[in-house]
Amino acid sequence: MVAPAGRGQGWDMRASVCIPTHNSARYVQECIDTVLAQTYQDFELVISDDASTDATCDIVRGFSDPRIRLHRLERNVGMAANFNHASSLARGEYIKFLCHDDLLDPACLAQQVAVLDENPGAVLATTGLRFVDASGGTIRTSSWIKRRCLLGHAELVAGTLIYGNIVGPPSAVLIRRSALLEAGPFSADLPQFLDVDLWLRLAVLGPVGYLPEPLCGFRLHAQMRTNQLRREGLIRQDVLRITQTMLGSVAPSALVRCVAWGRVAGSFLKQALAGLRHGYLQWPLSALWQACRVDPAFIGLFLHQALFRTGLLGFTVREGRVLEVCPGRTLRIRE
Repeated sequence: MVAPAGRGQGWDMRASVCIPTHNSARYVQECIDTVLAQTYQDFELVISDDASTDATCDIVRGFSDPRIRLHRLERNVGMAANFNHASSLARGEYIKFLCHDDLLDPACLAQQVAVLDENPGAVLATTGLRFVDASGGTIRTSSWIKRRCLLGHAELVAGTLIYGNIVGPPSAVLIRRSALLEAGPFSADLPQFLDVDLWLRLAVLGPVGYLPEPLCGFRLHAQMRTNQLRREGLIRQDVLRITQTMLGSVAPSALVRCVAWGRVAGSFLKQALAGLRHGYLQWPLSALWQACRVDPAFIGLFLHQALFRTGLLGFTVREGRVLEVCPGRTLRIRE
């Protein structure tokens, strides 16, 4: 069933799907096809191309749908600036960023629009993920929370401190445009966690709607930018800054802090081992040293892996944004 079309007050259309591209010829056609196949049809599709040197723009121009608008930047400006440029062109009440190599389930827009329509205070709606391979085949699905719900800022911090980015990548999210304008744009200072940084800033303004259904296809392939950043050891400062920001935004107990920094130490150790496998030496040794500094005896890492990742213990939010340890999984989050 096609969702009824409508106009938000003062908006040209209800939703803007923004696809930032750069040398995206391999996947962009399939990505666009999944947007055009949405059951919800009151949208525009904005494509901001970051000075591609391949056939990306030719492929986009091959579509005849009048809702598609292509804007090509004359020089390469990078991921954050291209995402922000795409959103600056959007005319919808809601904005959905969609990475050029990802996919949408046909019901994705309809269900996410419904969440924001039904919860006027919610700043964004996100969904579970379907991980796909380079050919689009499903590898696995993942939903952090078992039921549809609204997460407050402190609850989001609690889940993220233990499990990482529970909101998901940009492709999983539909954002209320007014909230995005108030929270500010993606930050170029966080190459790996520019999305987590924005989700946390948005969550200060209102709750996050969560849909457990895997309505977004997140593609895993060898050319992913994340893989390159990890191989070159370029995400450790992002991890430190995001963790410091989250701990500073709530009132964590001493044990919560210990476990949070243990998770950071584990991340640094994992990155160091990956760097050594790829033939690097200097930055992996630096990562090992940083792991020892943030969690000197690796007590936090042990607790995180043995008790919190397994779900025996979790974090709970008390009055006054206080985070404490509790029995059972954080927010009933699951793997």
